[in-house]
Amino acid sequence: MRNKLLLFLVSVLMFSSCKGADRKEINASEVIKLLKSGKDVQLAGRIIMDDLDFTAAGGETFALNSITLQCETTSNILFSDCIFIGKVTSNGKTGQSPIQSRFNKNLIFLNCDFRGEVDFSNAVVFGLVNFSKSIFRENANFNNISVWSKDSYFSEMKAEKSFAMIYASFLGNLYFIDAKFQQNVTFQETSVKGKLSFNNAVFEGRAGFDMIEIYGNAFFNYTVFEKNANFSFSRFLSTADFVKTTFKEKGNLEKAYFLNTVRFEGIDTEKSLILTDTFFGNQIDKK
Repeated sequence: MRNKLLLFLVSVLMFSSCKGADRKEINASEVIKLLKSGKDVQLAGRIIMDDLDFTAAGGETFALNSITLQCETTSNILFSDCIFIGKVTSNGKTGQSPIQSRFNKNLIFLNCDFRGEVDFSNAVVFGLVNFSKSIFRENANFNNISVWSKDSYFSEMKAEKSFAMIYASFLGNLYFIDAKFQQNVTFQETSVKGKLSFNNAVFEGRAGFDMIEIYGNAFFNYTVFEKNANFSFSRFLSTADFVKTTFKEKGNLEKAYFLNTVRFEGIDTEKSLILTDTFFGNQIDKK
């Protein structure tokens, strides 16, 4: 097991260094064929044609309830510097029943270009999640995703259309460092058991963080909110840093709950910061 993990990590480093290679087309059906055989998917510098539906991989299927099924994928999945022409989804149908995906190992898309919609809503992932440096050119949906690994990375990603991660659950840390969102984004009621970092992120559209629950330290340092940012009814159970954060329109922290120390050092509010009925359980640093 240890040797297999080492081999996979070496492969990650190798594929991540292939940016200069000419891309070759591959049909999504070939990726599904690999998954059906139980083999790891490790592709770099490729163009994936057609829609990629992970529920078509044909793994073991479980009944979640009387209506919905869940499809199990047991392979490590690694795409590096790839272009996806069609939709990428972990949701499908078998007969009349909706089917969702469970990924037992790593789900990695490094420096990838998604030309179609991305939908990982309701997915369950037990391995590492990494979408760092990837571009989402159409709507991206991670609603109700559940991740059980130590770390999840969306650092330096770019979303050109709407980005949604509502009711999501992360057992470990979640990183959106240097991420850029050009349209509206929402993380409503998302729960993070570890750390959350949006340091240096830029939100050009409206940003919804209402009713989020963060158990570890939360970082919004040097983050820029061009439009309204809503943190109402959010819960921060450890320290929260808003150092040099910019709210160009309204920053709404109404009825937010801060159990530990909050830092608003050097905060820039061009219009208003709403703190109506906000609970502060410890000290506030407003330097």
